[in-house]
Amino acid sequence: MKILFVMTPAFNPNGGGVQRTTYKLGRYFSEHEIEVAYFSTSNTGHVKVEFGNLYHAKESDGAKNSENIIELKETLKNFQPDFVINQMPYVKALREELFLNEFKKDYLLFGCLRNSLFNFKSNARDRMQQMMPNPVFKIMDNPLGIGLVKQRHYFKHRKDLKAILDQHDKFILLTPPNREELSFFVDDYKNEKVMSIPNSIPSVMEIPVSKDKIILHVGRLNVQQKRSDLLLKVWEKVYEYLPEWKFVIVGEGPYMNNLKEEIKNKNLPRVKLEGFQKPESYYKRAPIFMMPSAYEGFPNTLIEAQSFGCVPFAFDSYSALSWIVNKEDAILSPAFEPQDMANKIIELAQNENKLELMRQAALKNAKKFTINEVGNIWMKLFEKLS
Repeated sequence: MKILFVMTPAFNPNGGGVQRTTYKLGRYFSEHEIEVAYFSTSNTGHVKVEFGNLYHAKESDGAKNSENIIELKETLKNFQPDFVINQMPYVKALREELFLNEFKKDYLLFGCLRNSLFNFKSNARDRMQQMMPNPVFKIMDNPLGIGLVKQRHYFKHRKDLKAILDQHDKFILLTPPNREELSFFVDDYKNEKVMSIPNSIPSVMEIPVSKDKIILHVGRLNVQQKRSDLLLKVWEKVYEYLPEWKFVIVGEGPYMNNLKEEIKNKNLPRVKLEGFQKPESYYKRAPIFMMPSAYEGFPNTLIEAQSFGCVPFAFDSYSALSWIVNKEDAILSPAFEPQDMANKIIELAQNENKLELMRQAALKNAKKFTINEVGNIWMKLFEKLS
C-alpha cells in the first residue's frame, strides 16, 4: 500500500499543526509497512524526512505557480499512490489537480479539514476589523453591515465546501461537532463522504512528575486566531494572587513585539518569552496550560499539554473544544473574558488537591488521542476501502 500526503507548508514537524499531524501519521503508517511519501508546494524550509520520501516544488509561489502543479503531477505519476491525503482541500489548484489527474482512477482522495468551519462566522466582527481599512470598518460596524458580510461569507463558503465534497472521495473532519458546522453550510450534501478522525499525540506520560509553579502557553503568537493579545490580560489579573508562580510563553509570531512592549510598559513581573522551542520540556514542568484561541480545528497543544499532566484553561469559543475535553480534565471560560479565566486559574492554583486530581484526569483523557488509537482508525478505513 502507498500513501501520499499533499500540503502547502514546508515539511517540518515543528512548523505547525498540519506539519506535526502529517509527520505523526507518516511515521505510524511507515512503521506499519505502508510506503509513505509527502508532496509540499513549498520549495524551501524542509527538514530531513525520517519516515518515507519527500517530493516538493522547485519554484516559489507555491500552488499558484503552474510549474509546481506540474511537479505534483509528476509525483503522482512516479509514486503511484493508493491513497492521497490532501491536507489543504481549500487550495483550489491542488484540489483540482488531484481530482482531475489522469491517474485519479488508481487512487482514492481524502480531503482533511484542519480548522473550525465557524472560524469566521463566530468571530465576524473581529475578523472584519483585522481585514478592513479602518474607514471601511467604521461604516460596516453595525448589525446590517456585519450581517451582509456574514451572508457573503456563507454563500462563498457553501460553494467551496460543495466543491470539496464533489472532488474528494472522503472528507475527513476532526470532531463530530465539525459535522454540525458543515451541515450549517451544505445541509446533508454528500453526507456519505463525511467522517471524523481526530489529531493525535505520540504517547501519554505514565508516571506523574512533580511540577514547578508555572502557567504555560505554547503556540503561534497572533491575534486573529490565537488571541495572543489576551495572554497578558489574564496574567496581570493573576500574578498578585500567585506570587510564587511564573508565566512562560513558548512560540513566535507577529504579536511577539507587542508582548515585549506590554510587559515593559506595564512592568509585568515573572513573565518569560522563550521564543520558538520544542515544547516537551516545558509541558513536563508546568501544571497549568493557558490557551485563549478564538477558534481551532483540533488544537494539538491542548492534548499535548494534557499528555504531560498539564491542565488546560481555554475560552469556550469553538464547538470542538467541549468534545475534546471535559470539566474533569480542563477548565473553560466564556469566550474572551480574561477576568473569568484569571479567577479560575487562581482558584485551581491555590487548591493543590483539586489540581492534582485534574492533572490525573488530563492524563486519562489524553490517552484517547494517542497515535496508536488514531492510527488504527485510519488503518481500518484503508482496509475497508481497499
